[in-house]
Amino acid sequence: MDFKSPNLDIYSSPDLGMHVLYFKFKGKFSESASVDGTRAWSEEMESSNNNYTFIWDCTDMSGFDPSARSEWYKSMKMYKSRISEVTIISNNILIRGAARVMMELFGIKANIVRSIEDFHVQ
Repeated sequence: MDFKSPNLDIYSSPDLGMHVLYFKFKGKFSESASVDGTRAWSEEMESSNNNYTFIWDCTDMSGFDPSARSEWYKSMKMYKSRISEVTIISNNILIRGAARVMMELFGIKANIVRSIEDFHVQ
């Protein structure tokens, strides 16, 4: 999988394991970026029956529109049983908090770290 947009890149990351999708958020995450991004990763989920691990790299994310979160929730709800784990990387306490609430809402295992270096140490 390879999806690129001004606010979000998504790519398969076999160097981190089988069926890993790496999400690189950039700038403010808008509703349109959410719609395009969820369409891309939903198509990937539909193309196989595998479970996936997600890595959300939010180090370059400055914030998000509430409507963007709503769009993301729709796809998370649909595919939550096939998402094994989500690692969230962010030094922003608000983004980490919002991600933690989302993972608890969907009952998805979460690993939340402050930096990419903390992620690579694990």
